[in-house]
Amino acid sequence: MKEKTDMMKHYLTVKERYPDCIVFYRLGDFYEMFFDDAVEASAILELTLTGRNCGEKERAPMCGVPYHAADEYIAKLVANGKKVAICEQLSDPKASKGLVDRDVIRVVTGGTIAEDKFVDERKNNYILCAYLIGGVCSIAWADITTGEFSCQKLSDKNGIFDALSRINPAEIICNNAFYGEYNAFPEAVKVSFERISRYDEKAFDGRRASAVLCEQFALSDLSVFSPEENQLALTCAGALIAYLKETQMHALANVKNLSFYDEGKFLRLDSTAVRNLEIVSSMRDGKIFGTLLWAVDKTRTSGGSRRLRQILLSPLRDKKKIEYRQCGVEDLFNDNVSREAVSETLKSVKDLSRLCGRISNGILSPRDCLAIMQTLDAVPSLRFRLGLMQSEIIRNIFDNLIDFSELANLIRAIINDNPPILTRDGGFVRDGFDERLDHFRSIERNARAIIKEMEERERSSTGIRTLKIGYNKVFGYYIEVSKSFVDQVPYTYIRKQTLVGGERYITEELKQFEEEVLSSNENIVRIENEIFKKLTGVLTDNLDGLMKLAKALSLLDVLCSFATVARENDYVRPTIVASDKPMNIVEGRHPVVEKNKKIRFVSNDTYLDCGENSMMIITGPNMAGKSTYMRQVALITLLAHTGSFVPAKEAEIPITDRIFTRVGASDNIMFDQSTFMVEMSEVANVLRNATASSLVILDEVGRGTSTHDGLAIAWAVVEYLTVENKVKTLFATHFHELSELENSLEGVKNYKITVKETDGEIVFLRKIKRGSANKSFGIEVASLSGVPKAVTEKAKVVLHSLEKNDLALKAVEIEEETESNEKRYSFVEDYLNELDLNNVTPLKAFEILNFLKGKTNG
Repeated sequence: MKEKTDMMKHYLTVKERYPDCIVFYRLGDFYEMFFDDAVEASAILELTLTGRNCGEKERAPMCGVPYHAADEYIAKLVANGKKVAICEQLSDPKASKGLVDRDVIRVVTGGTIAEDKFVDERKNNYILCAYLIGGVCSIAWADITTGEFSCQKLSDKNGIFDALSRINPAEIICNNAFYGEYNAFPEAVKVSFERISRYDEKAFDGRRASAVLCEQFALSDLSVFSPEENQLALTCAGALIAYLKETQMHALANVKNLSFYDEGKFLRLDSTAVRNLEIVSSMRDGKIFGTLLWAVDKTRTSGGSRRLRQILLSPLRDKKKIEYRQCGVEDLFNDNVSREAVSETLKSVKDLSRLCGRISNGILSPRDCLAIMQTLDAVPSLRFRLGLMQSEIIRNIFDNLIDFSELANLIRAIINDNPPILTRDGGFVRDGFDERLDHFRSIERNARAIIKEMEERERSSTGIRTLKIGYNKVFGYYIEVSKSFVDQVPYTYIRKQTLVGGERYITEELKQFEEEVLSSNENIVRIENEIFKKLTGVLTDNLDGLMKLAKALSLLDVLCSFATVARENDYVRPTIVASDKPMNIVEGRHPVVEKNKKIRFVSNDTYLDCGENSMMIITGPNMAGKSTYMRQVALITLLAHTGSFVPAKEAEIPITDRIFTRVGASDNIMFDQSTFMVEMSEVANVLRNATASSLVILDEVGRGTSTHDGLAIAWAVVEYLTVENKVKTLFATHFHELSELENSLEGVKNYKITVKETDGEIVFLRKIKRGSANKSFGIEVASLSGVPKAVTEKAKVVLHSLEKNDLALKAVEIEEETESNEKRYSFVEDYLNELDLNNVTPLKAFEILNFLKGKTNG
């Protein structure tokens, strides 16, 4: 077997360092992949698999992609869950003797891809680190494209699922203990962990993690973060920074701060509530359309849209902080002229947070600079519009709208109006900015004219009328003189080549010009990149201020969006009250459903407290609006806690710690759970965790089992929530028997969705009123849904028969309860009057006769 080539030996050492990555190994104008990497990548990228003689007995499998198009291929590999290590040429191949210096300059993963075209501009691209020790779990997450960095100590191990629904990370790394727990999760749960990998256990050492954080934030110790209970979260955060530095191989200049996510400061939404309320994704197809985010997102910037998503998933629980936001929304709501002007100006604001990330990650382009300039140019107009507003939040935003006019003017002076995307070929620095650059550009643009002028000058000074200046790739520029004029050639001419019909010469002036022309493009690119590097340095020096500005702009965009939605849809500012105060919503509306212009939305009132009105039992037919009504109450509560106005005429909303939902049902086959099992698991979660400060909405509890079992469970759940939890609850049901609880259980009130029945058909009035429905109209709803008439008519016959059978059962119950013959005879008489023998089978008739014999003593 032949010995491996030097290049292949080096490749194998790189691959040994990055065994879990596909290595992009730079060879000239291509990134090449070898062996298993090549086989795997060729299948994903649809590349032709070739081979290379690398000193082995057999050729090594190989495939490659052009270096200038590598980003597209890398993104596709990452989208398929792969990690890519980019091994770049570090020295000039032309100047290198022997093997070119190469090393990995970056590892690209799902959570660290930074190029704008490969990440959703309206979502964060988070990487999350999970750390489990002694049964306690902490998490940290970051977005290197924006610099956001947070950590949290979870209240319980299962809180990781709620965190995932809120954060939605693109990648997860973890310690061994957490990975062990992950392996024990059901397969269905693992779907939420598509890109999880174990990270070096040493990174989770407390001292090592602290040292990493101290270095990142230039601190001597971590006392600034202080509280002892946060130590595990800090360890997790330190491990995440270590991973990011290891993969990105730069200083993470935009990661300036670490924030602690305190569950107690936010209205908690578990993963079930996030899904059932369709806050940011539709249950139908996972898209934004038809969600709460879709209904209230009038933001003009990508940063504002991401901020709004975060706010909707993390509503506040602090009354002062909620009102702090509300006042800003109210300022913009009341001033139509300023709000519309701010909204229009925000259209020109680019994604400054991610532009700061591009500065930090060393991938800023000339076009990015123009985007920064355009954003900075919008600031004076925004400051003017906000100058007279008095709310504290607007004043704080105003103070953080830093005027970077000088920086904007510098960019304007350097970058031309239509720069290329990349810097490698030059052509982006404005004419007139640098004398050296102008000189070389003049040579490049005017080479022919300069040669023509030089030729005319030499003819005139020498008197040689046949003199001409030419160029070829072998000899470069030359002065050619025919043999008849050789004796007139000046002594300053240097002979370069003898021809049959003449001589060729060179002069010092022409030689210098040749050097300048041939090197002009190289000099242009070099000088432009020097200028761009200095500009990038200036931007880096101003990174703190630019990031502060980006945050102010995104918050302003959210407040302006809230105000615009409120003005366009007739929202009202809710009054935020203490958690023990009643919830009172007058003419509330569903923020999403009401946007369907094809239907007339009917508003409804809601009154819930922790006493006599803590439980609303809602009855009525399917499709009549029970679920919509309950969801609207939850969404109004959620919106109120974000600082937004709400769709209602009036609203008093108590501070709420959690919103629980149990709406709809489906099998979870991968969990090995039936519909009823899923339902009971969600109900159990509510019963265990709901408090008097929570809001609970429950729909059709107990419907997945037998009628009596379901009714018994629903009855017990109502009692438990009312007596034990004392929680504000909306409880929709088809068990009309639950209406009896109003008379026996304090706190329960009956409500119904009104309908109008005409000639066997029903019209949904969608109005909530006191009282209980006397039937569910299931067959009528089935008919409206398109079920064939033959089926619905047969269903009516069967229903009638079943109702008669229920009367027979009641007779047995009464017979057992009383010995009075008088009552027995009375009941039998009533029973016979009610009974329609035409709808009774012969077998059933025989049973009825035996029953009657018993009642009448034969």
